[in-house]
Amino acid sequence: MEEGIPLPKSSLEGWYAFCMRRLPILEWAPKYDQTKAVADLIAGITLGLTLVPQSIAYASLANLPVQYGLYSGFVGTILYMFLGTVKEVSIGPTSLMALMTLQTCRGLPVDFVILLAFLSGCVVFVMGLLRLGFLVDLISPSVTSGFTSATAVTIIVSQVKGLLGLSFIAETVMENVSLISQNWGQIRTNDCALSAACCTVLLLLRKFKDIKVDPKRYKLKKALWLISIARNALVVCIASTVAFCTYNADKPLFKLSGRVEPGLPQLSLPPFSTVIGNQTVGFMGMMDYLGSAVIVTPVVMVLANIAIAKAFSPGGRVDATQEMVTLGLCNVAGSLVHAMPSCGAFTRSAVSHSSGVRTPAAGLYSGIITLLALNFLTQYFFFIPKACLSSVLICAVVFMVDINIIGKLWNSSKRELVLYTLTFGAGIWKNLELSILVGALTGLAFLIRDVLQTPVDITQVKTNTTDVIRVSVRRALVYANAERFAALVLNSATARSPVFIECSAITLCDYTATEVLSRLVKKFQENDQLLVFYNASEDSIKWLETVSGIDKRTLKVTRVQEALEAVSTRDPEAENETSALLKKSVRREEIV
Repeated sequence: MEEGIPLPKSSLEGWYAFCMRRLPILEWAPKYDQTKAVADLIAGITLGLTLVPQSIAYASLANLPVQYGLYSGFVGTILYMFLGTVKEVSIGPTSLMALMTLQTCRGLPVDFVILLAFLSGCVVFVMGLLRLGFLVDLISPSVTSGFTSATAVTIIVSQVKGLLGLSFIAETVMENVSLISQNWGQIRTNDCALSAACCTVLLLLRKFKDIKVDPKRYKLKKALWLISIARNALVVCIASTVAFCTYNADKPLFKLSGRVEPGLPQLSLPPFSTVIGNQTVGFMGMMDYLGSAVIVTPVVMVLANIAIAKAFSPGGRVDATQEMVTLGLCNVAGSLVHAMPSCGAFTRSAVSHSSGVRTPAAGLYSGIITLLALNFLTQYFFFIPKACLSSVLICAVVFMVDINIIGKLWNSSKRELVLYTLTFGAGIWKNLELSILVGALTGLAFLIRDVLQTPVDITQVKTNTTDVIRVSVRRALVYANAERFAALVLNSATARSPVFIECSAITLCDYTATEVLSRLVKKFQENDQLLVFYNASEDSIKWLETVSGIDKRTLKVTRVQEALEAVSTRDPEAENETSALLKKSVRREEIV
């Protein structure tokens, strides 16, 4: 939840409070000291060793030249230092954004990728300004889990061709599986061997940080941890060295990444028109190609980023507005240097956390490492084997597949299991856009169904004079469920006994609901039947008092007997009317 800032007494205090909230660097920079700087330097370098190979791998996943991943790797990390609120968050390329970019821009010029980053950033920025972070809460955790698992499976299946040294274009998981089986005879043995070695080493090095070491051997423990954290960079370096030493231009031993454009990108506005074939496509034409991705991609960005921020923020308290504004600006700024869509990554955030990061300044150092790689190492990126990049990707996402949640959902909530299954199935069958849409819309439909059901407890209560029907409302009364509630009350009153509606749980009652209740009161009066509203909360009293014909004297009474006495004793006219209704009820009960 966001904490509001009290209204300041002067405009100067207001500007100061605004700047402190929207430029978090102003809060921690004055307290920055040498100890924090050293800790951030170590964390930043460690993060950079993870970020560079990941950026290369994610660019490969998105079917983009390597440099576009690196362009995305420095803008977000540096900008987040000034605007970010959670020190562990690292904005940059991710497997999720890379896969969504691939599925949206497959076969299109890179201009579409840059425009997607720009538009996504604009949408997220506007969402932040409008404080729409609450929309993320409408997406069920089971939908998020199903979506994440579908993403991981899609990435794994799509990268199997890289492990085997195959080359083909496929859009869905099933199509990938089909083409792999069709091209089985073209598998390259060398790439398979390299993939097996890379995957084995990556999985083994991942466990190095968990090796138990004598506490006195601190340096060994630290060395094992560093090797484990930097395993991607180590494997990429070793595989590239092997490829370089065995390189034969006529018949290369492995499939390589190829030439990478060196240097920094030119600063320019995102393209609002492009050329496909010999035809110029304007902005609206590009929007047609991007389709729903312009909305779905930003929503997924926010979903991922807020989840990461909550995971690493003390107490799970996050300024969602500031995080969305920052994420939006990072993508808008990234599009100016030809970056692909980006957001926070759990893996990099975990690396920062375990590295002892103290402030968001660590992002500056990791960004500098990425810039240095762009300037001085691009000529060596040519020799990175594609099989190695596929291994890095698969080993990074294989643990994202959440299998354990299936058993938990089966035991606790079959409905949540349906959400998980539908979301996961849509992602595997078609694409990630459909996955999140199906999951979110199905979850919203379940939520609306819950609201429409209006759960109530109907019981018979004995009083000193007669038996009454007590109806306890357990939810807000709004336009969507008011008619259903009125029908339940009428059905419960078939014996024409007095009906008492307990209102303590009514936290909201809109105009439509008050009109429905007014008609309900009138219906009971026409039937010469007593209807009493009692035990209303302070919030609901102001709404219930607008209901025509309601007896306002009982709204604050907490017990049925007291409410019955209140309507029959305080007002002589009401006493006569109530007594008459009670006598009719008693006579009906005797007849029955």
